[in-house]
Amino acid sequence: MLWQDITIAGTGAWVPPIRPAEQEPQGVPGTRQPSTLALNGFTSAAVSTDNTATQMAARAGLRALRHADVPSADLSLLVHAGFQDGDHYTPVAYLTRVLGGKNTAGIEVGAASDGGAAALVTAAEHLTARPAAQAALVTTGARFPDERWGYSRELGYIAGDAGAAAVLTRGTGFARLVATAHVTEPQLEAQTRAREGHTGAARRFPVEETGFMPHIEVLQRATHRCIRTVLDEAAVKPADISHVVPIAIGSVVLDLLLSGSPLGLRADDTTWTYGRHLGHAGPSDVLLALDRTFRSGALRAGDRVLVVSFGVGFRWTTALIEITRDSVGAASAGGSPTE
Repeated sequence: MLWQDITIAGTGAWVPPIRPAEQEPQGVPGTRQPSTLALNGFTSAAVSTDNTATQMAARAGLRALRHADVPSADLSLLVHAGFQDGDHYTPVAYLTRVLGGKNTAGIEVGAASDGGAAALVTAAEHLTARPAAQAALVTTGARFPDERWGYSRELGYIAGDAGAAAVLTRGTGFARLVATAHVTEPQLEAQTRAREGHTGAARRFPVEETGFMPHIEVLQRATHRCIRTVLDEAAVKPADISHVVPIAIGSVVLDLLLSGSPLGLRADDTTWTYGRHLGHAGPSDVLLALDRTFRSGALRAGDRVLVVSFGVGFRWTTALIEITRDSVGAASAGGSPTE
């Protein structure tokens, strides 16, 4: 999908305090083989003890509106991507009350870890379909309490808590949304379906017990197809991409997903070098990294940024973004790690 006149005018992030990663388990008992967690390279994780996922999304949304200099009254739509929010039954209603204007509509997007990128596309579709709309706000929030998500270390990643946001406008932003692509592999949906007889908050789905490795070939093909589609449609060569923003799922998984792709990159060539400090923050990953990248002061007009996102279910979204004016370094979210 090629986009016309849709721009990102502001971003925001809210990151709670960073705690060193607990590198457990250390490895396979009785062997010298390191654990997948150790190989994946997580160094720390953001942990919220006093803010819910939706409250962190609200704080990030406020930062994004200030960054964009867009008043709440100009928001036609607020799109929120969350994940299993146990604190807010209708998170977008809270966010619309806190961040929106009297004419702001609110909707929620699922898509698990692909939610941030999927919400960007949803906001872009809204602005395209409604020429009179001035701006749309995308928010994401995720909080992973240890009693529910502590097992993720066994699968090789550490979950992180954070909120992130972006404001989309028509033609006034510093970064243009050029193209997006979407791929699904619905034959894998059974991996996120509760087994018969297993109920309650503590239930674990098949993918939560096996991880991604049993399905890595399918995941690789889908990732490559999604990347090729957006590059081909935009007539952009891999060498033209200056920054790659993937979800922060770990260096081992990212190396496998990017291996053989048109980009020819490894995890350490991407914003994963930032994400490893925060942990995998679900739908917030890509917006957190975009906020960090945009505020770094290193981007120049004409630079191209490629978002590579996916989530269980399984859904992929890629987004090509072109910088329209030089970025100016600015403070990011409180609590962000120092590199």
